[in-house]
Amino acid sequence: MRYNDRVKIVTTTEDDDWGDTTSATSDWLACRITGLSTQMNMNVFGKYTSNVLAVHFKNKVAKVDYVLLDDVKRKPQAVLQARKNTVVIVEAV
Repeated sequence: MRYNDRVKIVTTTEDDDWGDTTSATSDWLACRITGLSTQMNMNVFGKYTSNVLAVHFKNKVAKVDYVLLDDVKRKPQAVLQARKNTVVIVEAV
C-alpha cells in the first residue's frame, strides 16, 4: 500500500493539578485515505454510512483524539490496530 496522503493528529493531555487540558498537534504523518466497504460500515456503525473514510497510518499511533483532514478537526469513530498499522475511521464532510 502506498502512503501518499498526509494528515495531522491532535492529542489532548490533562494536567493532574488543576484538571486543565492541553492539546498537541503532530507533524504531518504518512497515511493512506480510503473509503469503506459496506461490510466494514455494518461492523463498525451497525448501519451503512457512505460518507466514512478510513485513514491507514504507516506505523502504530498510540493515542488519537482528533484527525486534521483538509484543515477540519474530526473525531474518530473507531481506532483499529491492524498488524503493525493503525486504522482510524472518521466521517467525511
